[in-house]
Amino acid sequence: MRNAIILAAGKSNRFAPFTYEKPKGLFRVKDEILIERQINQLVEAGVEQIVIVLGYMKEKFFYLEQKFPQVKLIVNNEFGKKGNIYTLYTAREYLEDTFICCADHYFTENPFTYENPDNHSWRACTYEEGPFREFAAKVSDAGIITSTTVGGTNSLAQVGCAYMNSSFSAKFKELMEAEMDAFGVASMFWEEFYQKHIEELTFYCRKFPSGVIFEFDNIDDLRTFDSDFLLNVDSEIIDNICNTLKCNPNDISNIAVISAGLTNVSFGFDVKNVRYVYRHPGGTAGNLINRKSELFSQLAARDIGIDDSVIDISITGWKISYYVKDAKNCDFEKYDDQLERGMEMLHQLHAVEVPEDAGVKIFDDVAEAKKLIEIASATKGHLAVEFADIIKKIDLLYPAVKEDAKRLGHGLVICHNDTYEPNYLYNDEGKMYLIDWEYTGLNYEANDIACILCRYDWTDEQIERYLKAYLGHEMSEDERRYYYAFIPICAFYWFGWGLYKGSVGDDDSFFFLPAYRNLIRFIDQALESYGLDANQ
Repeated sequence: MRNAIILAAGKSNRFAPFTYEKPKGLFRVKDEILIERQINQLVEAGVEQIVIVLGYMKEKFFYLEQKFPQVKLIVNNEFGKKGNIYTLYTAREYLEDTFICCADHYFTENPFTYENPDNHSWRACTYEEGPFREFAAKVSDAGIITSTTVGGTNSLAQVGCAYMNSSFSAKFKELMEAEMDAFGVASMFWEEFYQKHIEELTFYCRKFPSGVIFEFDNIDDLRTFDSDFLLNVDSEIIDNICNTLKCNPNDISNIAVISAGLTNVSFGFDVKNVRYVYRHPGGTAGNLINRKSELFSQLAARDIGIDDSVIDISITGWKISYYVKDAKNCDFEKYDDQLERGMEMLHQLHAVEVPEDAGVKIFDDVAEAKKLIEIASATKGHLAVEFADIIKKIDLLYPAVKEDAKRLGHGLVICHNDTYEPNYLYNDEGKMYLIDWEYTGLNYEANDIACILCRYDWTDEQIERYLKAYLGHEMSEDERRYYYAFIPICAFYWFGWGLYKGSVGDDDSFFFLPAYRNLIRFIDQALESYGLDANQ
């Protein structure tokens, strides 16, 4: 009795942004869900056991066990670190006379009903004109695949499904179990592993004509096959774009991921020859961002002209902006005029009046850092004990600095709280933008200059230059004490941020180590300037 294993663990990054919302195997193509169409074809061929290996957004596939009695779900939680050979390895106990499939394939004809009287193991292949990225195959006169390469030109390509008979499956399983822990094996495609053992494993080539097997390399491929894909994709992202820009889904073109940022992911797209950017909130954003504060500050920044690229922003975190053509990061070290304008932007921001009912929250560096350190401790050990000396010093310094702020007349104002060069852009006309408002909130204005000072390994002279540019004059002794004390306070937040991001497997960024260095470099100096002794 033949069964099937469907590999459905991968993330399919080339299909962002739609894979931010659902896995590729659940896309609707020509009015059918990809994986459901394939399940129905397997059932039509008499397959009574269909094992689906899940990973990314696994919960969205759970309904399949209720809809199809033939389906059994298993989970590969290593999908983000390993290749699809490991996904197949996860299902190795089900390898018998087995069809090997991928959840996102589309077959215009049912490949599982082809006759196979000798029960040969076979790999689906099609002849591809021009260069291709799939595994190429050379075939003997007996129809057996004799060698494979990654990619090829004007030759047979291994695409779609495969069939392993029980003897092939037993050998394949034996080899996987013997080698899975060997260097590099777990990161392979299963086709690479087969290629490695091609002399021990015999696949016949089952050649399919062009137009039967589709794998869809990207969104444009899919839209070429199904021109109504965006009309039926059931995407909140598409709905947001269409509602904001008053367009229909088929007006959207040239979709391309710009970056997977530290907190969010963004992609560019065109509508009626205008380029836009859509920002989609990242998975760990909830622990870091207050969306009410971001909403207020982003719209305020638009109104005062320091980020007028934004078109619309939602309390849930999505944002649509105009694409800033030829945007470059500012270089404050090289260009004095950029530094001057960057500091002027901060002063404009700090002057914005915040109504009491605006919902803008206080961004307390120390409280926020401690919260993140506590979360990070779940995977990084008892960090509050490990860094107890630093925390004790911060707890001693921060109240004194806040009292000093009152004495100097510095109250809480709206702050960006993530100011550093990557968030300052300029275009070819020299217009500057201060972007990325996720960390905004009420804080002391000194925090916005401290953000720049604590995330790089600046010299004393460089720090003095930034402070003079911000203040517009030589510092008094009171100002020097106050602004320098904010460097370790702000550094403490970004150190905690880095611990948290590392604990959840995200990029802890280039400034994690500099933030720690500046915390150590300035904390004792700041305590001394206030006449405080952490040893008492």
